[in-house]
Amino acid sequence: MDFRLIEKTNSFLKENYGTENYDLISVAGSSKVIAEGNGDYLLKQIEISHNLHDSKRVILIHHSDCGAYQIQDKDQEKTKQFEDMEKSESAIKRMFPDMEVDKIWAEILEDNIIFNKI
Repeated sequence: MDFRLIEKTNSFLKENYGTENYDLISVAGSSKVIAEGNGDYLLKQIEISHNLHDSKRVILIHHSDCGAYQIQDKDQEKTKQFEDMEKSESAIKRMFPDMEVDKIWAEILEDNIIFNKI
């Protein structure tokens, strides 16, 4: 949902997944709500993409300096988001066993964004 990532995220997806065609589901905190057990809306959007467009992969992208997390310590924020991505991956795979889940960490730097698969 963060405007700072839109252009770079589109480029990252094109370069690393070979497509500009994807269903984008963008919410504050990314998959945080799924990890917290409140992700019905987000899981429904994944279900729609899966059923209507035969989607086979979910790419969870979390980023540093995320306002939805409100964690000041950068290391604690990163650790918490990694934990949430793991929980979210498990929830998605329970609901959609045939889905692949990629977890991406986007580090927002002063003049760049670095994407790393975790």
